[in-house]
Amino acid sequence: MSISINRRHFLMTSLAAATIGKSRFSRADNSSPSLITPTLNDYLTAQISASALKTNIELIRRELKPTTKLCFVAKSNCYAHGWLQCQDAIKPFADWVAVATPAEALAIRHSGWQRPILLLMASGLTGIISNERLRRLIARDVTLTLADPNDLPVIAAAARAAGRPAQLHLKIDSGMTRSGVMPDKAPALMQQARQQTDVALTGVYTHFAAADEKDKSSAYKQLACFMAAIQASGKNAEGLLRHAAASAATIDLPESHFDMVRVGTAIYGHQPSDEMLRTLPLRGVMRLVSRLTQVKEVPAGRRVSYGQTYGFEKPAKIGLVPIGYSDGYCRAFSNRAMMKVGEQYVPVRGRVCMDQTIVELTGLPDVKVGDAIEIVSPDAAAPNSIENLARLANTITPDIMVGFGSSRIQRVTTT
Repeated sequence: MSISINRRHFLMTSLAAATIGKSRFSRADNSSPSLITPTLNDYLTAQISASALKTNIELIRRELKPTTKLCFVAKSNCYAHGWLQCQDAIKPFADWVAVATPAEALAIRHSGWQRPILLLMASGLTGIISNERLRRLIARDVTLTLADPNDLPVIAAAARAAGRPAQLHLKIDSGMTRSGVMPDKAPALMQQARQQTDVALTGVYTHFAAADEKDKSSAYKQLACFMAAIQASGKNAEGLLRHAAASAATIDLPESHFDMVRVGTAIYGHQPSDEMLRTLPLRGVMRLVSRLTQVKEVPAGRRVSYGQTYGFEKPAKIGLVPIGYSDGYCRAFSNRAMMKVGEQYVPVRGRVCMDQTIVELTGLPDVKVGDAIEIVSPDAAAPNSIENLARLANTITPDIMVGFGSSRIQRVTTT
């Protein structure tokens, strides 16, 4: 009975995960209405530019040799841009797709993507649910990451249950000190995988810790370590798809391209960091817009939002924007960020709330409820760009991007 219940739970959660990127969500049961539909959350919309996405992929392609494959990193629902909004634009260019979780892999395969999918997550979890998950991934031809010798028998058992060999890429920890087998253990694990009849080792990869920094010494050290581990593996490494470069290394370290590069941040239109040796003329892909839900006048001396951290010295006009930290608009933007109404930038006043943010509209007499407001601009030089918001929050652009993955934000494709 417990096996049946666990399996049913797994299948239900996997099916729910397959709605990745969709603007409509199925009802949880017959009595509960859909929580999010386009007609209910059209006041908060992420506009995803297909032309900008295409431009960025073409720019990346020009950095590569014709024989080098491009892996489109679709983690976190394409960095919150939405798989369904991105897939048509990337189809002519992407050879592979990389994801972080099993649910993402199965959802993308379910969407009709027929090319290879790489699951970056290590595959060593055990138990009924984990074994069933692995079996389904193998059955759907998802390439798994082999990161530890103990994972190999687990994957092999799932492959036998699936009735087909598991496709594997061996990950080497060349210095990131995160997932992956230690370099001195890599040759032995590679040999074990080659000898295991229930798996097919088809690739080997690593990940840089500091390729986006001006000082590339750490990246070069990792690169040398990776190459040494491959060389030490001898014939067992022959014919494997080798990959190491993410966005930063793809742009700054062409010697790390090998047989494939894995690009996320740059394809979505953002430089990997402010320390890059080279920059590409990338175009921001996401524009986040909303509408004012209330506009009102407030008297001089009135203070704003939680903690009353901002006060008006003169009579002022304010507007409410239906976005807050629950939607990824960070509390760090309080009293610091800007939005845009028409051609006028307006400042955020007071603390960002969970679901609402207050902006000052003083000097804009014609602004009214329902008027459009641009929360995030795709222009990197704009005060309300992803880049500037990242600086305000003392973080990186992917952190800001994925924050806007809230299901309360509707995603639409634009030209």
